[in-house]
Amino acid sequence: MPNAQPLKTGDPQRLGDYELSGRLGEGGQGVVFLGMRGGESYAVKLLHGPVGDEQAAFLREVDLAKHVARFCTAQVIDAGFEDGLPYIVSEYVDGPSLHREVALTGPRRGGALERLAVGTATALAAIHRAGIVHRDFKPQNVLLGSDGPRVIDFGLARALDAAATVSGRGVGTPAYMAPEQITASAVTGAVDVFAWGATMCFAANASAPFGQDSVAPVLHRILTASPELGLLDGQLRELVEACLEKDSRNRPTSRDLLLALLGGADGVPAEVLRSPPPHILRVDPVPLAEPEATGEASAAYHLAGSVAAASRERVAASHAVPAPRKSDDHDEDDHGDRGSGSGGGWWRGAESRSGEEPRKVGSAANRAGLAVSGALLISAAVLATVLVPALKQGSPPPQVAIRTTVTTSAVQAVDPTIPPTTAQPRTQEEDRPRQNSPSGPPPVVAAGVAVPGVTGLDRSEAVKALKRAGFAVGTITQIDSAEKIGQVLGSQPPAGTSAARGSTVSMQVSAGLEVPSVTGMRRKAAEAALVSAGLAAGDVTRQCSPQPDGQVLATSPGAGARVRGGTKVALVVARNGLRVPGVVGLSRTAAQANLRAAGLGVTLKAQVVDNQSDVDQVLAQSVAPGGCGNPGQNVVITVGVEGQTGPDPGESPTDTPSPPVDLPT
Repeated sequence: MPNAQPLKTGDPQRLGDYELSGRLGEGGQGVVFLGMRGGESYAVKLLHGPVGDEQAAFLREVDLAKHVARFCTAQVIDAGFEDGLPYIVSEYVDGPSLHREVALTGPRRGGALERLAVGTATALAAIHRAGIVHRDFKPQNVLLGSDGPRVIDFGLARALDAAATVSGRGVGTPAYMAPEQITASAVTGAVDVFAWGATMCFAANASAPFGQDSVAPVLHRILTASPELGLLDGQLRELVEACLEKDSRNRPTSRDLLLALLGGADGVPAEVLRSPPPHILRVDPVPLAEPEATGEASAAYHLAGSVAAASRERVAASHAVPAPRKSDDHDEDDHGDRGSGSGGGWWRGAESRSGEEPRKVGSAANRAGLAVSGALLISAAVLATVLVPALKQGSPPPQVAIRTTVTTSAVQAVDPTIPPTTAQPRTQEEDRPRQNSPSGPPPVVAAGVAVPGVTGLDRSEAVKALKRAGFAVGTITQIDSAEKIGQVLGSQPPAGTSAARGSTVSMQVSAGLEVPSVTGMRRKAAEAALVSAGLAAGDVTRQCSPQPDGQVLATSPGAGARVRGGTKVALVVARNGLRVPGVVGLSRTAAQANLRAAGLGVTLKAQVVDNQSDVDQVLAQSVAPGGCGNPGQNVVITVGVEGQTGPDPGESPTDTPSPPVDLPT
């Protein structure tokens, strides 16, 4: 059953044809409700902002979204307006968001990360193919359903644009925005590719590649800094790095990205892409019966006959005769009596059944096939004369190279009308290495190539250097190290060693250092533990808490995160007491309620005010907001009261303000 929270006061009970039964979530764009229609569940998103005069454009974009392929997206079903606010209805996906799943269970690894990458890239390719730019691709918009990842919230660009114009806010989530979104340049599908790369970084490291702290520093890093790719490795790391290029022209398209994830067709031998490969003669293997003590000639005869029969069957099957037709005079003049009833031919069966002369195509090919059969027959006989004596004596057969070349002269001996060819036929000798041939040339050994120095390089740069030198990348081992995450620590074979071109080179790569868990320790002990782990203690923030003074409540980065050696880890340390809420600007009644809910007492003090809007409003409080107070401690709040409208009889006007007056609580 869908896991929804109850509706809140003020929530609509129905949107269009959909009865709303609960809340699925709420974000900066709008509220997502669980809708029901005809017994089916749907996700109904009601946006916060109106679209103004963009209603028709919004509905057109929704219509495009309905045609996006459904295999990796939540299908868009319907859309409409409620009191001027747009809503969009999509397929309900029962599963957590990628953001929530990583927060609860940690980063994705191995096959799970690769499946996520392929599934989300497939979704983007389908969205772009429908002519839509998502513009807000992020971990919160990837739902992990039981059948794989699903991308949601596409088809909202028009509505979000209009809402952003009204509110003055931009479209997109800062940590996943492309540079061109920040600089208000032309927005294309490349912004989604950038956001995909940032989302894969989050999935692998539990953090965005440019950080996710306050907005201004994040946007500055997106425009100027290199991304932190963390534990991403291999081909996926290279693809993500390409997707996070500052210049949108250097990023792959979503289609190219998907093909790269699938491996593409580069480097695949042409023979694999054709069936059957042209140089392979498809002949069924003939089992070799064990010969008797006497009868070597008989065994050779049967072996040769079997090979020849198999060859003839293959040739006949590969040159099947087309349907016969009536021959005109031109055919008879050209071919003489070869197709007449008195002549012989392997298509005789069809001729006698139909009573018509068949179309004489493939006769030359038939004769060439017979030549091939003859050549195979000779080869089989030679093979038998060598194998049979060896089998009789119980010794293993020697390695014999048998040439089965069908030469032009052999074909022309069967039929002189076949024109000569200049193609060079292949032989079994050429298709396999020589063995036990003392007179043959020695095997060719590949010349050695020096392994390039990759220590100190980033992993992606090291991989490129090895490939340029002609090596394949072997095992990459992650090692705890104070060096930057992803930096190469060494290689095997070492740099400068001579190795065969095409051989593998393994690398050891820094995995950084793990932040230890210091929550619950006293501040001094926590700082010592960080230094012992190769890190440094950073800023200390004190926070009101029922925990004892000086006890560590949290760290940033958190425990388990991997960082470069010497990184400063900020501490949040307890300050015993209750946190005092800020109540300035609230009404007297609301301020009293908030302070008492925090476990504090309240003392009221009156202050005469001239401005009518300040009457009964809190003007000041004795303990600063965010400060700590003891349970039951009184916080004095100053409340504005209305003064007299004129002086008393017999008194002259004065500008001296009235003194504060204590009010009863």
